[in-house]
Amino acid sequence: MKAIYTQNLTKKYKKKTAIDNVSLSIEEGEIYGFIGPNGAGKSTTIKLLMNFIYPDEGTAEIFGLDSVRDAKKIREMTGYVSSDVRFYPQMNTYQLLETVCDFHQIKNMKKTIDYYIEKFDIDPKKKSAELSLGNKKKIAIVAALLIKPRLLILDEPTNGLDPLMQHRLFEEIEQKNKEGMTIFLSSHDLNEIQQHANSAAFIRQGKIITVQDIQSERSLGKIVQLSGSHLDPRIFKIPGIQLLKQEDNSARLLVNLSKQQLIALISDKSIEDFSVTVPNLEDQFMSLYEGGNQDDSL
Repeated sequence: MKAIYTQNLTKKYKKKTAIDNVSLSIEEGEIYGFIGPNGAGKSTTIKLLMNFIYPDEGTAEIFGLDSVRDAKKIREMTGYVSSDVRFYPQMNTYQLLETVCDFHQIKNMKKTIDYYIEKFDIDPKKKSAELSLGNKKKIAIVAALLIKPRLLILDEPTNGLDPLMQHRLFEEIEQKNKEGMTIFLSSHDLNEIQQHANSAAFIRQGKIITVQDIQSERSLGKIVQLSGSHLDPRIFKIPGIQLLKQEDNSARLLVNLSKQQLIALISDKSIEDFSVTVPNLEDQFMSLYEGGNQDDSL
């Protein structure tokens, strides 16, 4: 069954298009990445899925249920962590988590709450108003996990988390995924998507640029940084090579070559030094979508 299925989903704010004909097809049981720079339309898409706002055109379904007509049923089976987390300021952490359980009529949850408090190093007595962004994000993540959702939607979940907590978060959601939970991971961090997702859709300026099968190709090409006082310009015309940036005596390339071809490339006599890394977000978008100004307001 499709966990998420959208057709030509479009949303406009006044005369500005936030997302334009977004079509997604996500199988149940996937960890699916949704990646793009800030303002690309990621949060708008999620708000449409959750029926927080209405589409101007197109449709969205979660587990075959219409996001508008069946919003109540969808929310009963979906956990959601917003990029911007806010709570009742005078409630402490434990009260917040107990309230989530009471609201969803989940009984005997003390053991589970205690498990998450320990795992994510949460102070149960601290009031919401005293929490840092990272600690608020941890509470939101735990609140979403407590209801054992069929679908977990995470919008920039690692924002504010230190590296140890990021590791524990992905450790937990990968375990939940093995148990059958579908994870929709929205992020501007390409490395997060490459490490944890099965597939990913790339969005920029409200449009889907491409969909990548990350399982079959864990690395989306290689970045080769070359330096040399007189780099041979013929290097940049080799099939499988895209020049991303050139300055004075250096060049940055996106390379899709075999190991033998890569060795032959860096053996060129005009190359004095080189490095090979995986592409970052900027590299990937430069290769997929040249030019254009990005509006970060959506």
